[in-house]
This record gives sequence, C-alpha cells and structure tokens, in this order.
Amino acid sequence: MGAFLDKPKTEKTNYLGNGRDYKYAVASMQGWRIDMEDAHHVEIKVQNSPPFDTWSFFAVFDGHAGSRVALHSAEHLLQTLLQTEEFKKLSEELKSSEGKITENAKQYIKDGMRTGFLQLDEEMSAFTSIKAGDEKERSGTTAICAILTPEHIFVANLGDSRGVVSRTTDDIFSTEDHKPYNEKERERILKAGGSVMIQRVNGSLAVSRALGDFDYKNVPGLCPTEQLVSPEPDIYILDRNTNEDEFFVLACDGIYDVLENDQLCELVRSRLQATDDLKQATNQVLDVCLSMGSRDNMTMILVVFDAAPKPDPEKGENERDWLRRADQKLDEILQTSENHGLDADYVMNMLRREGFEELPIPGGFHLARSLVDQKLQQLEANPQEHPENLQVRADSSDDNCP
Repeated sequence: MGAFLDKPKTEKTNYLGNGRDYKYAVASMQGWRIDMEDAHHVEIKVQNSPPFDTWSFFAVFDGHAGSRVALHSAEHLLQTLLQTEEFKKLSEELKSSEGKITENAKQYIKDGMRTGFLQLDEEMSAFTSIKAGDEKERSGTTAICAILTPEHIFVANLGDSRGVVSRTTDDIFSTEDHKPYNEKERERILKAGGSVMIQRVNGSLAVSRALGDFDYKNVPGLCPTEQLVSPEPDIYILDRNTNEDEFFVLACDGIYDVLENDQLCELVRSRLQATDDLKQATNQVLDVCLSMGSRDNMTMILVVFDAAPKPDPEKGENERDWLRRADQKLDEILQTSENHGLDADYVMNMLRREGFEELPIPGGFHLARSLVDQKLQQLEANPQEHPENLQVRADSSDDNCP
C-alpha cells in the first residue's frame, strides 16, 4: 500500500463527454505507486426514462490495499442506489410532482444514497480474498460521487477523496474529509475499542470511513456505522445557480495532498482560460500535482458549466510562448548534461536553478513537467539520439483518449 516505483508512470487515461448543460473530462494517472488502485464511473443519463434521463452520475474511488473493492464499487454503486426502497419511493414522488424535486424527493435521494452505500458494503463483505483463501477481502476504497440534476447537485462523500464546486462569487463548496483524528471520527473509533495512532486507525489506516476494509468492521454487537471504519457517507444537497456555478471537481487525495481547495480551483480556472480542450486541461492538473510532489495515484473528474471561464486568446498565447521558451531551455540543459540517467525531478530542479522565469499562474513553473517527461521518454527510447534533436510540441498532451 505504501510501495513506490523507481520513477512515476505518467501515461494518462482520459474520457470526455457532454451532457445537457455541461462538458466533462476524466483524467487518471498511476504516478509513483506500484499499482493503479483508483476507479471511476460516469453516466450521462442515470436512467433512460424521465426525469432520470436529465440526471447524471459521477464518481471517483480511491482504492487501497488492492483495487478489487474500488473496481466493484465503481461498477455497482449507481445501480445499488437506484434499487433501494428510497429511490423506488422517489420515482413515485417524482411522478406525482411531474418531475419536480420536492422536499420529500430530496429526503428520498439523501436517504437512498446513504442506504445504497450501506447495502453495497454489506454485499461486498461476503467477498473472499483470492490471496488469502477463505479470508475476507482486505482492500478498501474511498468514494466521492455526485448526482447532477437540472436544479441540484447531490454529493455523497466517504473517506478523504473530495468534491469541490467553484463559483464566480469565489464561494467554494467542499466536502469534509473523514480522517481518524477528527473529533467525531476519533470518538467512534475509541468507542469501538480501536485507537488513533500517527493519525491512523490502529496506527494503520489513514481514513476513518470507507467501503471494504472489513478487518476494521468486525466488532461484535456494533452496527456497521459504529465500527472502527464506517461505510456511512456524508450527503450534501446543493442548489444549482446557472449564473454562478463554474465547475465542480471530484478527485482522490493524490490531488489534494499538494493543492488546497482554492489552489485547485485557481489552477482549473487558469487551464480553462488557456484552452477549451478539457483533456489537456485535466492532464495538466495531474502533471502539476506530480511535479509538486504527489506520490499517489491520481484521478479527477471535471464537470464544466456555462459560467466557467472561457479561453482568453492573449493568456493562451502568453502561455504557449512560455512553453516554447521552456522547451528551448530544456534542450540546452540536456545538451550540457552527460548523465543519461536523468530523472524528471532533477531536470525540473535544473530548470529552476537556471533561473527560468515563473509563469504567473497557479502551478506556473510546474506546467513544464509534461515537457520534461516527454523529452526524457524520447531520450530513453532513443539513447543514441543527441538531446539537441529532441523535439516536443510545447502544446502537446497525452493522447490515450478512447
């Protein structure tokens, strides 16, 4: 769970799409971790029948100690929610209200999301680990998901993945992480006979709520929500405002390990001002986080609304010019280096020591990281090629989009 590669895997997996009043992009990268344990799920239409055909579902899962629970959750969470008694009652409520989300409907959605999480966790508790024979599955996952309707965003959070909503008013919404050292979480853990050491459950697990992690859910006489690790999500109901809502992000902690909520929103805004290519924008966010020191798997879903910043031709050209000059400077650095064992961090430090100017936007200097990775990959693939012949387009990005 804590092992790292000798160098990060920087290849991206990307998905893009459009809904009725939004665009979205998914970007994920393994990074320094030995295995990729993240998963995600996007449904443009929750169901094909009204009004659910105007509702969308987005979710990110950050697995740990394996990927099985994360992958199963990504595949089954939405259907588990829809099959709860609360969502069945919701369907009847929506029929009687002609699709309008009443206060009763809000409560059914909130209760149904909670019930769905608990039911999915109970279902997975019957899993057995392939490695351990008949022992229980030991992997677990955080979950951050959102149901987007024309009037609301319903967010469910479990663990330390996080959802943020950026608005033109600079009022940023954020979910709250479930960490063992938080007073409410610590109190439950201690009541269940556990401990919080080095900010972890029993000195081991860094989150206090998760799906799976059944080694922490076996205290006799306690219900699932009273165990050391709880599968109960926090549910948030947000009213949409088409004039103010810019975008929302669902992402695992590999992003938030190095960026605060406001920094992430500023970085995303700057990407949207530089390009209308959401694949490039989300890939750049991951590259910036990697360059800033994130050592974890990284997955983010970006959902962009009409009020989001639009590309600014002047800012875009200034950034492309900066990247071209960074590209030239990197060639100079590689030409003067006789060390063919160069790594990206070393080259980035060399670029900074050479006094190359900071790009005056959030994450500025770290946007050069993708250029460094591409040049080193070319050099590794062609070790006899002289660095001065390495050519990389300054505006290029990974192209793994299906």
